[in-house]
Amino acid sequence: MARQALNAAQGARADAEQLKAMLVERERDYQNLRDALSRVQVQGRVGDPNIQRIENIPGRRIPFDYTVDILIQAGQTASVQGTISISQEGPFVAVARYATFQSGFQFSVTPPGSTTAARFNGRSFGRYRPIHSAYDLNDGQPVAAVTYAQAFPGTGAPHIVSPSNEASFRSMEMDFRIQMREGGSSFPRSFLEVPSSLWVKANGDAFPLGALDFFERGEVLQFNIIPTHPPNPAFGNISGFAAAFTDFPFIDSQWDAIEGVNDQAQDIGDTDTDPVVRLPNGMLTIGFHGYRIYQPAGPGQY
Repeated sequence: MARQALNAAQGARADAEQLKAMLVERERDYQNLRDALSRVQVQGRVGDPNIQRIENIPGRRIPFDYTVDILIQAGQTASVQGTISISQEGPFVAVARYATFQSGFQFSVTPPGSTTAARFNGRSFGRYRPIHSAYDLNDGQPVAAVTYAQAFPGTGAPHIVSPSNEASFRSMEMDFRIQMREGGSSFPRSFLEVPSSLWVKANGDAFPLGALDFFERGEVLQFNIIPTHPPNPAFGNISGFAAAFTDFPFIDSQWDAIEGVNDQAQDIGDTDTDPVVRLPNGMLTIGFHGYRIYQPAGPGQY
């Protein structure tokens, strides 16, 4: 029995040595695992690994402006379109929207007895105008009486201003309804067209967006612009002061005194024909301010 007990003790000691070796090996494996975990860098992903926050998108951030020029021609009331394509250097993140309208007002004059017209630029030519009339502070203040003026010292060409002929609105000021669509997304940016008075702030400042708007490279942004009236419209004007007074101004002349167009009062013969042809063309510039995330060429992981 003593001999059996000795053999059993020796077997238990061998099992203990084997178990001790196994524990040492497990401890070595655990240490290797701890070392590997310590070298792992956390990428900040939460939830779906294919979705990443804008702040975590790799790349260099550069302030950027995406704009498009849309020609608004004289008499334009139909909708016009303009597009912006995001280039392949990296995605674009918009933080604010803006728009402005540049006047290209010109007019041509055909002197009496001549068939050759001379073209001139109006005073607002090349100047930037508001894109809405909601901030006009001088509405409803027309000229109180008919004015016949000559440039000092009296040798310049005259002009005529009438209470029912002189417009109280700003020359080459436009109003629009604006809709923006993004070709690569099913999420519209508005339920209906946004009035231009709500596209920017009251005095034309940029309008901050409600959230960062992310556009992937290669996407196309489309603007649909609907003018609510043509540039410098002729409606609401008169064709003459009275039946016995047949000289100018005529229908299109309610911005003539502002733009420097000569409304002649002297007898020029055929007073049924206006020698002035007005061309109130303009350019709408609309777009977004934000920043580009420049990335190397190749497919990106967003």
